[in-house]
Amino acid sequence: MQPSLVPGDRYEAFEILAELGTGTFARVYKVRAPGYPPPVALKLSRAPVESEATALRALREIRILESLTNPHVVRILDHGMGADERWYMIMELLEGADLLAVHHFHEPMDTVRACKLSYEACVGLDEAHQQGIVHRDIKPENLWILPDGTCKVIDFGLARAWDPGSTIGITATLGHMLVGTPHYSQPEQVQGTELVPASDVYSLGVVLYELLSARMPLFAKEPCNAVRERLLDEPLEWLSAHVKRPLVPLDKYRDCRKRLPKRLMQLVHWMLQKDPSQRPKTGGVVARQLASILHRELDTRVAAAMHLHEQNGTRDVAFVIPGKQAIGTSEKCLVKTASDGSNRVQAILYWAGRGTEAVLQPEAPFGAVEVEGRVLEQPVRLPAGTWIEAGNLRMQIEYPPG
Repeated sequence: MQPSLVPGDRYEAFEILAELGTGTFARVYKVRAPGYPPPVALKLSRAPVESEATALRALREIRILESLTNPHVVRILDHGMGADERWYMIMELLEGADLLAVHHFHEPMDTVRACKLSYEACVGLDEAHQQGIVHRDIKPENLWILPDGTCKVIDFGLARAWDPGSTIGITATLGHMLVGTPHYSQPEQVQGTELVPASDVYSLGVVLYELLSARMPLFAKEPCNAVRERLLDEPLEWLSAHVKRPLVPLDKYRDCRKRLPKRLMQLVHWMLQKDPSQRPKTGGVVARQLASILHRELDTRVAAAMHLHEQNGTRDVAFVIPGKQAIGTSEKCLVKTASDGSNRVQAILYWAGRGTEAVLQPEAPFGAVEVEGRVLEQPVRLPAGTWIEAGNLRMQIEYPPG
């Protein structure tokens, strides 16, 4: 095991400015790096890569981070291996602190802020989920809060591909050992079943429950921090609680009944179902639910809104989160334009997030979608208020404030 580097040391071409954190497998430093005028973050393995398992772990995290583009995950800038055979990654340097440092869980967080942070975490996770990747270690320490309040998901070191069709294609396994953190682990871990995107949803559900109530969802009579301290060195009791203890409904607490929208409490309870098949399937499902609750009950807009107008006068809203969403006749489409049995995607909507305009791309055969009265034959940008027509449906997009 290599000793920790200190300010003034050099590793390869990188000048060490400060140690930012340390984990089981790697340390993170603030460094100056050639080609990057501002300081960046260097994640450096604690030991040389001497085993296939260690090499695959490093390669897995690098490939995952390289594949993610949304604003709510940490960005990787470069990677390589040093002369001492330790792997490294150069990442954007994040100002701010993790959620556990920002909020101490001794009292509830403001409801809007808690929902916005959770929404952004879900957006970060959803891009990974759509690629067949499960983070597997969602907890406050892996939710990074920037000075402007934005949340980024960090540390994909335990992530793995759950979908055989994933482009990552590398499986991380720790045999029958616990993966992640007992406090935020999932019932299916104890039962030995595979972790899926709904497993990340459960862990985030625990975090959101604690943010909203300052209590832990499985212990009715103790504040969150009291449970955390009592079970600090009792991983088996945490795991047993996730499997055996019933969920304590948020509306059991008078202060939660007074403060929290009913739909929000129902969503958290849905995220915390013991059976992963009974939870929201991905981070995107939760993100759209939170966007709807923020918009309708809490007067806060975080997602784009696609206003839907049917010929019979029916109106609805579909909430668009950063990433890509399908429009068409398939049940998997965000916006379903008809129920004619064709079961196809007519267009793909790409949105990079707040402050940007979405792009609509047609899918062959062309002619099913019109934008401002013209057949969609190539990708077009959608300024706010743009009208889209498909089948019997007219749509108009609205963006959240800048």
